[in-house]
Amino acid sequence: MTHHFVFDTVGFINFHFEFFNEKSKLSKRVIADIEKCLSSDYINYKLIIPSIVIVEIFEKQLNSEEKASRFKYEIMSQYFDSEDVEIKGLEKEVLEIYKNINDEIIQLETHDKIILASAIQMEGKLITNDTKIATYVNATEVVELVF
Repeated sequence: MTHHFVFDTVGFINFHFEFFNEKSKLSKRVIADIEKCLSSDYINYKLIIPSIVIVEIFEKQLNSEEKASRFKYEIMSQYFDSEDVEIKGLEKEVLEIYKNINDEIIQLETHDKIILASAIQMEGKLITNDTKIATYVNATEVVELVF
């Protein structure tokens, strides 16, 4: 059985809390699962990063060329070098799921809907503590949330 984990932006930042000068909020279990995804020893663990997560980080978190360069070198290189990590682009199937997300439950921001749609498509556990996403998932049970 393959274990798919999907990062949202907050989850990604929390995993790299030191780089972003944040406090770690991820559970030890989730950290261990992410580390399994990044290890070649656990071939049944896969990590998916929707490309919108990277865009959002560059847009909101990397406010200098130096920090952006450090991010590319220190953080992104480990994901690009791993066969068990997928940087997920925006695909037709994700867009189909995106357009079917019910805004009457809660109004999600566009990037959150894309991340959620990616997790639904991949049948992955979504690494997030975003309260709006949690409200939607609790109402629909479309994916499992972990944090």
